[in-house]
Amino acid sequence: MTVDAARVGPASLTWSDDAGVRASGHAAYFKENGFTVVRGLLSASEVAECGAEVDRVMATWNELPNVRVIGKRNPLAPSYDLEDQKAPDGSPVVRKLTGFAALSPVLESNLIQHPALLDVLHQVLGPRIELYRDALMLKSALVGQEKPWHQDAVYWPFRPMSLVSAMIAIDPSTLANGCLQVVPGSHLEVADHEKINWELQVDPASCEPDSVYLPLEPGDCLVFHSLILHASENNRSTDQRRVSITSYSPGGLEILDPDIDAPTLISERP
Repeated sequence: MTVDAARVGPASLTWSDDAGVRASGHAAYFKENGFTVVRGLLSASEVAECGAEVDRVMATWNELPNVRVIGKRNPLAPSYDLEDQKAPDGSPVVRKLTGFAALSPVLESNLIQHPALLDVLHQVLGPRIELYRDALMLKSALVGQEKPWHQDAVYWPFRPMSLVSAMIAIDPSTLANGCLQVVPGSHLEVADHEKINWELQVDPASCEPDSVYLPLEPGDCLVFHSLILHASENNRSTDQRRVSITSYSPGGLEILDPDIDAPTLISERP
């Protein structure tokens, strides 16, 4: 396989099946499609609180270590990645900050352990929820770069590949500023990947005919399987796109990397 390092193209459709989620319930919709959407998981006041707290945390990002090598990041330790492109004034632009729970109890409470989020995670993961990683993804206006087509699980040293992630929008996540695209139902098998310029990538020609945009309003949450194919275009707008992405294990998985810390238990129910 040869992957063109250029470009995530436009999705075929924009997802709008909230009625299907309501009719099926989160667990059944997730099982069939590899994702589900929770509208208004955070209240307007919680979104505002998180936005202010992200600004506070990001004010001192350069005091953290820079880590971008695949497989070399402690997923719960604070670190950052930079965009390849700089801001118009020549300053560096952060694209990802990991380990935000260690920096902010407010973000930990709202973006990792929110009761409404845990309720949905228990529906799709079962009685045990363990935190594997927490990150802020920051697509800055006009600078935020694309993320090629991939499956998260191929990066992660767990078998079976059954982790689940939650993306919570802090700003509107739109077609113009690089909202996520997914291929519904692609979580049922592992796709071929190639490593190009730090990134593990899947041939976009095999994804885009079936891809859908997943726009989110502030406070909305996308819960998705670690094997679902997903990507995002660059931010073409003058609006920033901040989201959190937290990833969870159901426990009991084989950990292939002896140097990695086991995920941390955050919720357990009978």
